[in-house]
Amino acid sequence: MNPIQAGTAYHLMTVEDLRKARINCHSCWYDDRWFFDNLTPGHDAAASTIRWDFVMPDGSRFVEPKWTILLDAHRRLVWSLIVDPRQRHRYKPSSMSKLSRRVLYLARWMGKTGYAHFGELDTDAFDQYLDDLLIDTRDKANLSAVYLMEHLTLPVSLGYQAPVLAKAGIPVPGSVPWHGMTAFELAKQLASHEQNPIPPIPDPIFLKVMTRALCILDEAEDIILQARHFADNEVLQVTEKHASDRKHLRDNMDALSDACLILIQGLTGIRVSELLGLQASATPLAQNALPDCIKLEPSASGLHEIFYLSGHLYKTTKTPRPVTWVAGLRPVGSNCLPVPIKAIAVIERLYAPWRARINVAELIIGFSRTKSLNKGVKAHTLSWVNRCQRRFFARSGIKDWTVSSHQWRKSFAQYVIRSDSRMLPVLQEHFKHISMAMTEQGYINADPELKQILDDAAVQSTVSLIGEMVSGRKIVSGPLTGKLEKSVSQLEKSLGNRTGEDRQRDIEELVRSSGMRAHHIRWGKTSLGICLFRQGTGNCTVGCSARWVMSAPLWSAARPDLCWECQNLVLDETHLPFWKDRLNKLQNDLQTATTNDDFALTQLCEQRLEQCIMVLNKLENTETTATENSNPG
Repeated sequence: MNPIQAGTAYHLMTVEDLRKARINCHSCWYDDRWFFDNLTPGHDAAASTIRWDFVMPDGSRFVEPKWTILLDAHRRLVWSLIVDPRQRHRYKPSSMSKLSRRVLYLARWMGKTGYAHFGELDTDAFDQYLDDLLIDTRDKANLSAVYLMEHLTLPVSLGYQAPVLAKAGIPVPGSVPWHGMTAFELAKQLASHEQNPIPPIPDPIFLKVMTRALCILDEAEDIILQARHFADNEVLQVTEKHASDRKHLRDNMDALSDACLILIQGLTGIRVSELLGLQASATPLAQNALPDCIKLEPSASGLHEIFYLSGHLYKTTKTPRPVTWVAGLRPVGSNCLPVPIKAIAVIERLYAPWRARINVAELIIGFSRTKSLNKGVKAHTLSWVNRCQRRFFARSGIKDWTVSSHQWRKSFAQYVIRSDSRMLPVLQEHFKHISMAMTEQGYINADPELKQILDDAAVQSTVSLIGEMVSGRKIVSGPLTGKLEKSVSQLEKSLGNRTGEDRQRDIEELVRSSGMRAHHIRWGKTSLGICLFRQGTGNCTVGCSARWVMSAPLWSAARPDLCWECQNLVLDETHLPFWKDRLNKLQNDLQTATTNDDFALTQLCEQRLEQCIMVLNKLENTETTATENSNPG
């Protein structure tokens, strides 16, 4: 069993007990390195390793006896973050190298500044840490918040884990680091320039590369036939001509597989780990057959067939979770294949002879040697995918852009929103993001054109809401209800007997001039309410220095227990399912917390249940009013 799942509290054991403790099948507690089984495809073993034998500022190693107290404290901190985190989700094996880097920086800093244990850290010490961090990074061009977060996260986590460490007898800091600010909030303040770390691929480059990839995909059948002919008739005596033929075939196979990788990612938007996690078919694939990872289902209208790509989600989840992505559609009766589906089938059939020899289950594979066709194939890493895509860019004559696999995801998101600005919730679901904030801030806000598209969509959503209120088709509740009803009443009088088109135009003019924008607040797959956002308002923007220039809610802060009493929240009967489901979940959580004598969680659940009941009372009153209006008799 994965130790991260098992959750054994090694951090609370005595030193003597830990001498015999084996944290998993690979490592013991006092080993110089901790190794974990990484379930995410495409990562090297180093990604799931924590090093304790790094060099300290004085030239000694952290595992030497002089650092015993500090090393023990860091080990217990790390293990508590793995099995009992108080701030965030548990670290996954694929995040261990990141955690290891954070330990290295904090431990080296404490060794250099003379702090012997966590108990010596106080407000002044944490301020000194910030000063030293900025000195260490002063030569880094375009210092970003994301980069600074790497070194701020562990001290912040230390503040949250203090009660856990205290149980183990470890001295803890005398104060919460940086007045309780999150690592990201602090990093944004410190960063000299915050930038989007992964830009989308520019349109001209995107079109040129995709066009080239499609041209190579058209040659796939010839290359597949050549590959199978070679695999079936390997020449033992290598002549100069045979060597030339082999090189030509290997170049063609590399070009075709590189093109397929680009087409799959560029036209589905899946992550590289999700791409590398795809599995090949159980039996050899015929020319016109669909791979096992592709499912075909009818659309709701019955007019189209939808292609679903089946794989696993590795990010934002504790363990790999089976998921599907929409990968294309076609009219019923058509035999054509969407480009991503064709690319998946081609890359499976291309390596079929080599895959059969060594029984490789992964779909995305490649030769283990640089130029060989005789040696075996293997599943490759994300760095290999990046090298393949950069190789394709070079062959396409693009030398002024360094591509990374994640840029296709950004480009895919922008294409979707440009096509239909209402697709943001759909994009969130397709990307398997936990919140709308992750989708909008990470993939949309970097592009001014897309921000304008989203603002126009928000305007139309606001116009539609007010129009339904004017006509009496929608009854709403919330702190803004009184003001809205008064404005709607005045607007209704001013509109008089004007035509529908004129009324729509007048409402839109009012919305644009007032700066009010309607945004659906989604938590998971459902909407908890509508935010009628205005600059300088909203619980989510409290404490944000830029609140008076923000044109939309601060999605990273929006959540049910914050939004429920916000003055901008508007509710109608369509939001009832979310709050009923939340009520049921909170009741179950409260029962579990009470059974486990978890006082803190019990209090939190009771507080949120009280909020939920108040919202449901408002919604049920709204639903009753709406029913009465629809049945005046």
